[in-house]
Amino acid sequence: MTTRRSARLVAKTAETTAAALPALKVATKASKVTKERIRKPKAGKSDVVAISSTASTSTTTVAVAAVPASFPFPSLSTPQVMEDALRHLKSADPKLGKFIDKTAEQCVLSLDRDQDGHTSYISLSQSIIYQQLAGKAAAAILLRFLKQYGRLKDESKAELLTVDGANLDSGDFVFPTPEQVAAIDTEELKNVGLGQRKAEYLKEVARKFNDGTLSDEKLARMSDSEVAAALVAIRGIGPWTADMFLMFHLKRTNILPTLDLAVRKAMCHHFGVPFGKKTPTHEHMVEMGQIWEPYRSVATWYMWKLSGTITQKS
Repeated sequence: MTTRRSARLVAKTAETTAAALPALKVATKASKVTKERIRKPKAGKSDVVAISSTASTSTTTVAVAAVPASFPFPSLSTPQVMEDALRHLKSADPKLGKFIDKTAEQCVLSLDRDQDGHTSYISLSQSIIYQQLAGKAAAAILLRFLKQYGRLKDESKAELLTVDGANLDSGDFVFPTPEQVAAIDTEELKNVGLGQRKAEYLKEVARKFNDGTLSDEKLARMSDSEVAAALVAIRGIGPWTADMFLMFHLKRTNILPTLDLAVRKAMCHHFGVPFGKKTPTHEHMVEMGQIWEPYRSVATWYMWKLSGTITQKS
């Protein structure tokens, strides 16, 4: 989740934006230069990051991409932004507005497992652990992982580590660093309940943050499409996980997860269009959701709520 730490980070990054825009020439003695290029996908296609290497012994020119004009991006953790979003949705889509007014629960884009102070690395790592698992099972694996590789925030609770059923949860632990996780053997990670592929994916995420390919600073400055492209280039992270990260961690305002089954069903119900195995398409969902822009993330949250009220018959 975007946290107080993330908010301070965005503010700090904004202060240094002016100094970061020009291309920088950096002298290097390295014999290899790695260039990364992010290709934007066509609608409905997977995002790809293509990496190529060229030999060079001359001075390296490092081009720093210009920060988008809208940086720092509006965050749904800001009360005013959330108020603006609700006002816009009620005005642009009166039918949704009525449902918003009937919904007692206030829209809060957060997950139970996330805590104040969680970094992008922790958020993505937990997403890997939770993928395709029931919440209770995933939480148990996360706790075993933290007991094995994390450390207690309060050392006075150390004796509870050996007590079955002790009242400890993931919030009692400091998450292991990217360097630590990258160094753990894959077979060893499987001992805490992770499958082969998940163990590999977790290590891959750790490596990306450990080598500086990704960081809180870099992700905070990227546009939504750039974040998605950077994330789906990592094994184990697909478009849906990238969308959840954008919504729940970065708190971006205009995300529409077109691969989410509940959202697809709810949008069909809301807009009165047929739902099937191949419908609605990505393009059709984007078209229907235009009315909600630039606050599709909040509308999505209400689609999840709406999906819980839809009977099989309707």
